[in-house]
Amino acid sequence: MDFHSPLDARERRRLAPLAAALARARDAAGPPRLEPVAGPLPRVARAGLLAGTFNPFTRAHAALAVAGRRAGCDLVVLAMAPVSLAKEGLERAHPLDRLDWAAAWARRHPWAAVAAASHPLLVDMAEALGRATGGEVALLLGADKAAQLMEPRWYDDPAAALRRLDRAATLLVAQRAGHPVPDLGPRAAPLPTPAWVPDRSSTQARAAAARGLPLGDLLPAVVAAGVERTGAYAPGDAYQVRIRALEALTTVDS
Repeated sequence: MDFHSPLDARERRRLAPLAAALARARDAAGPPRLEPVAGPLPRVARAGLLAGTFNPFTRAHAALAVAGRRAGCDLVVLAMAPVSLAKEGLERAHPLDRLDWAAAWARRHPWAAVAAASHPLLVDMAEALGRATGGEVALLLGADKAAQLMEPRWYDDPAAALRRLDRAATLLVAQRAGHPVPDLGPRAAPLPTPAWVPDRSSTQARAAAARGLPLGDLLPAVVAAGVERTGAYAPGDAYQVRIRALEALTTVDS
């Protein structure tokens, strides 16, 4: 099958539930919420929240999720807002493909779930996850993401937002190459990860995919297969055909 062609009937059926969840998340009316697309959000004592654009979901993301599980999280939720802070210009890949790839990984891990988030702020996601699971929430962060927590430009009332975050979640912070770990106070603790994790990034994966290079060191196998099948990062405009088809599916299912 030409992976640049519009969606066939089988793929439309498979993606329809994800498209509906994404459409609901795009409707930001009401309180912040998480729309599950893979796995439930059961009542647990402690849930980990790993939020990102997952553009694409990398082996480093997977390592953070596993580290959260090892740190005592009964459930680890991969949460993605349809439009994420500071990354609105990254059109490729379409959010529906990105959710699909993350969901494919999560389905292989019974302690993991994937959700579309109606609001992009971490404090909103943390509060939504706490309401859904009834337990403690631990934010699983790289040092770069952790530094964003302290940037006032993201908040209408920075002091109030940080007080909300202090009530909503503890912080587990992993090393990231080129990003010192900020001082986030007593509610923050290190999140140990393998030595190779800090140097891996979605930027590297997009660049490798665009050049047709092997992706096995950068992406989980199931994600690499999705990236290669869809041609999301291939040079040229062919992927725009798929973007239009995915956007139409999301709109129809809204």
